[in-house]
Amino acid sequence: MPPVQAAMPPAADTPIVPGQAAPVAHMDAGRKLALNFFLLVAGEMTAKVLTFASLTYLARTLGPTDYGFIEFTLAVMVFFSLPADLGLGAYGAREIAHNPANASRLLHAVTGLRMALALCSMALLAVFILLLNKGAEVKYLLALYGVSLLGGPFLLQWFFQAHDQMRWVGVASIIRQAGFAALVFIFCRRQSSLIYVGAIECGSVACVAVYCACITRRMGFGWPWPDLRIRQLAGHLGQAVPIGLAEIAWAFMWYFCTVLLGLVFSGLTLGWFGAAHRVVMALHTFVWLYFFNLLPSISRCVGRPAGQLLDLMNGSIRLIAWTGLFGAALLTALAPQVLGILYGQSFRGAAASFSILVWMLPIAMLSGHYRYTLIAYRLQNRLLRCTVISAVVAVALGFALVPFYGGPGASWALLIANAVNFLLVWNAVRTLVTAIPLRAHLTAPVCALLISGVVYFGVAGRNLPLAVSGAVAVYLAALLCFDGRRLFSFMRSLTPAIRGAGEPS
Repeated sequence: MPPVQAAMPPAADTPIVPGQAAPVAHMDAGRKLALNFFLLVAGEMTAKVLTFASLTYLARTLGPTDYGFIEFTLAVMVFFSLPADLGLGAYGAREIAHNPANASRLLHAVTGLRMALALCSMALLAVFILLLNKGAEVKYLLALYGVSLLGGPFLLQWFFQAHDQMRWVGVASIIRQAGFAALVFIFCRRQSSLIYVGAIECGSVACVAVYCACITRRMGFGWPWPDLRIRQLAGHLGQAVPIGLAEIAWAFMWYFCTVLLGLVFSGLTLGWFGAAHRVVMALHTFVWLYFFNLLPSISRCVGRPAGQLLDLMNGSIRLIAWTGLFGAALLTALAPQVLGILYGQSFRGAAASFSILVWMLPIAMLSGHYRYTLIAYRLQNRLLRCTVISAVVAVALGFALVPFYGGPGASWALLIANAVNFLLVWNAVRTLVTAIPLRAHLTAPVCALLISGVVYFGVAGRNLPLAVSGAVAVYLAALLCFDGRRLFSFMRSLTPAIRGAGEPS
């Protein structure tokens, strides 16, 4: 996920004046924070499930070739939708949280800036479409997705977030994806035009924009009409640009190879890679949720002895090393079967790309400890630098590998770029914060993985289910033998640590 600025917790030694109900207020704030987190996660997870269901339905219905064009369009739009926001949503939420009295003024200012940027993005997209060497149907699909950018300024989840109204954020996500999924299931059939998908996207965005405007009025702020006095808005844009650039750098690291693959190839190659990439991105949601939950615990280590951070990181890295390597290896072994179940038998050829891409997950899970440590210790500028370097690596390797190796080449480019990002953030934390051990926690899981691999390859040629079962049994036995008790203790310790984020000590 793109780097975000962490909200630091209040100092542990904040004085409490006798006679005040500070502890009660603190507990109420903690309950509200927990409720907001639950509502946000519930809404986002529901939206992710709906998105994945609708896209897998499209893949099964339209086939690998047309589905590849949809994934190409979605990847292209990332590079036009992010500049249309350019970090203004995160900036507006932060500024309103700091000074709620500016909420109405910022509502109109941010909406106006996002409208101006959306018009610029639409103009650039029009040029891209004119130069694109694709069929008319793909160009119409891109054009319709471009029209949906006009609704972007009125997607006001950032405004609800600033007021701690996470229920409206979650409902907005569900409305958009439920509307998209419902219309896809109703109107899209075999041989349906891709233009239907673009029209459905426009309709779902329009519905959410109307919903957001109505909720804004309900909150007492009136209609979110855009303030287009650009000269008066330049200061807001200047502060939001660094956030937007970090998001764009992240997009290059994760999506550029999909766009490049779509420009060079079409047909099965593009469809297979898009399907494999979609599954990995869906699973990556759980990586984000894990570190969203862990970030408060990391932040409480700031200003305290390094041993407290090391105790937390040691337990978490050990847990992630065992589970991440296990999950990636299991998905690699069952790649054709997993893709066949999700997308249909015509997508089993995506296994070659998926078997490479899936190893991005344990890398992202391990590197997340160092990325979020940089966030917690207010070292976002260093994190941005690491992300930009990794994005440059992804682009360079994409140009070098994609034309010759297609989907597997794009997969290797993404995997290597994420590994480079891992090394960069690991070194940044070691240099600027403290040395967090890594190799000691990887030794046992890697050895267990090698032994279970021997079992798997020794039996797979004769009986695949038996090979998978035996390898899993060996790996789990090694986990319980080497680290079972310590991992159980760490997981138990996380519960009070997370709950303590909103409770008085």
